[in-house]
Amino acid sequence: MKYIYLISYFVSLSVYGFMNAEFNSVEHKLGIKTVENRQNKVTVLGEGAWGTAVALALADNGCDVMLWNFDATVAEHIKNTGYNQRYLPGVHIPASIKITTDLQEAIQNSDWIFETTPIQFLRAIVTAAKPYVACNQTWVALSKGIEENTLLLPTQIIADVLGKDCKVAVCAGPSFAKELAQKRITSIVVAEPDLTVNSLLPSLLASSYFRPYISTDMIGIQIGSALKNVLALGIGILDGAGYTDNAKAFLLSRGLHEMAHLAVAMGGKQETLYGLSGIGDLVLTCMGSSSKNLTVGRKLGAGQQLVDIIRETGFIPEGINTVKSVNMLMQKYAIELPICQGIHDVIDGAITIHEMMNSLMNQPLSVE
Repeated sequence: MKYIYLISYFVSLSVYGFMNAEFNSVEHKLGIKTVENRQNKVTVLGEGAWGTAVALALADNGCDVMLWNFDATVAEHIKNTGYNQRYLPGVHIPASIKITTDLQEAIQNSDWIFETTPIQFLRAIVTAAKPYVACNQTWVALSKGIEENTLLLPTQIIADVLGKDCKVAVCAGPSFAKELAQKRITSIVVAEPDLTVNSLLPSLLASSYFRPYISTDMIGIQIGSALKNVLALGIGILDGAGYTDNAKAFLLSRGLHEMAHLAVAMGGKQETLYGLSGIGDLVLTCMGSSSKNLTVGRKLGAGQQLVDIIRETGFIPEGINTVKSVNMLMQKYAIELPICQGIHDVIDGAITIHEMMNSLMNQPLSVE
């Protein structure tokens, strides 16, 4: 499984290569250059595994990094030991990364705010930070999912709280936190509507082991990041219920089609889903040994109840919350996503996995 990153990386690039070639010419014409990272003050919001890994990557590139912790106990432990034992055990955190629980200290005077907050808490955190936000800052959304009720994506939540003039970018792709923290080869995609601003973001992240690609399709990237968790739950359920590889390949490939369908309906681009934030992240999440959504899906498929799984594992995977929002988006945009609908109904207890698969197999024949 240690090669899953490279598999997802090369698969996504093979189907997305023409997009990168097109951008290379744009990059050349615009004269995009790297920036001196030591001049950039960067705040990372969230002491979880992903937030800590991103803070390490930024600090490794010479950025002046502050890691804001919601949990004072975790913050104190990092200060005293140099390790985030709760969320990223075994990875040393250098003293150059400043640790704080003070949101005002974290936000004020920072050039970049990388937020890694779980989607259900994102609005509250951004609202609390709002009094300290400056107009020259750029926020980078690393949350994955869709907010319940509002059905907003992470960048849209930030803009909704801070106002339309706030500079917001997004960063996503196949990236398990521990492997990035261990400086294993990882590639992601970053997006921002303004290429001039966007050209600065990749230079903050790029290194010998961390490679960002550039896009302007913020909606497509975030839909891919959200729905891959739902599909990973589905793949896990199939696996736990004893279905074989053929069935899982069917669900994964047609699930990718549904990801693209929803992205286009919401204003994104179909081709984005054939890149790192789409098929790349989908392959990793559905095949990687560190996938929480896959793990929970397997337990569901084996017959365990969700409440018992959450009690046993101690976490609620992102796909559980996202599948509810996807079901609402299907109604809002009047589109059919039979696989996502089926996964929702299985998790909701309305049907069994066998009934879901029978329904998919008995749909009218159609052209791919």
